Amino acid sequence: MKILKKITVTAIVLLILAISSIQPSGADMVDLTAKDMMQPFLSEVVGLDLTKYNITTEDYSFKYPSEYGGNVKDEHVYLELVSCEGNISVMGLFLNGFNGGIFVYPPTNGSMFFKHQPSTNALDESRNILQRYKTFAQNYGFDTSHIDSALTLLNSATIASSATTGLHTFNNIIGFAPSVTTSDNMKQETEQRSITWIYTERGVDIPNKCLKIDFGIDKLHFVDTWNLFTVGCFSVVSEEEVKQIAFDAANKYNLTLVGENGTLIVAEKPGWSRTSIVLNMVPGEIYNDELSKKIGIVSGGNATRDPMALYPLWDTVLYFSKRVGSVYGIAVGVWGDTKEIAYITPYGYFDAPAEDPDTTTSTDPPADEPEEKPSEQNEPSPTQTENTTKLEGSNPPPSIYLIAGIAATAIAITVAAVFLKKRRK
Repeated sequence: MKILKKITVTAIVLLILAISSIQPSGADMVDLTAKDMMQPFLSEVVGLDLTKYNITTEDYSFKYPSEYGGNVKDEHVYLELVSCEGNISVMGLFLNGFNGGIFVYPPTNGSMFFKHQPSTNALDESRNILQRYKTFAQNYGFDTSHIDSALTLLNSATIASSATTGLHTFNNIIGFAPSVTTSDNMKQETEQRSITWIYTERGVDIPNKCLKIDFGIDKLHFVDTWNLFTVGCFSVVSEEEVKQIAFDAANKYNLTLVGENGTLIVAEKPGWSRTSIVLNMVPGEIYNDELSKKIGIVSGGNATRDPMALYPLWDTVLYFSKRVGSVYGIAVGVWGDTKEIAYITPYGYFDAPAEDPDTTTSTDPPADEPEEKPSEQNEPSPTQTENTTKLEGSNPPPSIYLIAGIAATAIAITVAAVFLKKRRK
């Protein structure tokens, strides 16, 4: 909850735009019906014995959203499986037949019926699921080369110690020991309850293309967005150039705050202290929708981009040496393929107390930011930065990273919200 409090209003709006703008590749999969795929997935991949269940609820809907140009079939499936041991609830999202996210929730009290007894640890069960999923995917005509790579990398993963078994994992299995392993264009990351395989190229992680198995909390979450996107291009601008572009834009930006009685106040920007920067690969049409244009927050630039491809977007935050009201700095997005400004907006926190912009005082960085002395210069060089380009860096990425990070996670949040709403009924 602490992190969510620190998301800027702009970031929340952009997160909504990002979730609605994920667009898959593989138009030849558009005729697949998610409704028909769900039960085979539960049986053949998860391993449930469906002969022991009655399906009492089956909701299905689909549409061809205008933001996809009407070419992407967006399907949602919800199932309620009932047995003497309790109900299993399942929710799935499919885009052109690709698995955008499937959730399986076991009975609150009771056991599940499996065709074959599942493993007691996440490592072996992940291998079983991947092997079964490979056969399932091949039957539906999907490319499975990334599954072979994931199975190879899985040999380097290990399970957690027995002392960490109480993790509320799906089916009470023992989780993973945290680790990171990379081979060719795939990075494997394990956490206690989950394992994720991320596409990486030229030193850039591209988490929109991922395969993931999550065994917690008390659920199974499976997602495969590896084949949803292609890579449109990489950044033609260096990190140092981006810093300068963002610095120049932030210096020219008029910081306008809302004062008493709703009046607008143009506040003076104090000096700069540091900069955080991260490179993300985002869908080509992420900002080229009508909502973005109406709000006017972001710009897709002048480039013509493939909606099924990923393009470089540098997310930068230039921090003030003094907080202005609840604003800590200026966030600037720069397209790496055209050097154009994608967005520029104040960067602040919901839980920061408001202050009179005319009486700004020096404040400590947020609790989750490392302490660092502000520069005494009023106009420091943009090279005086805190580099967070690598996702594994100790500092959190800019708030804008939330809209450009793992697309599968964004989908998962959306699906889970709808799913939990149904479970409460």
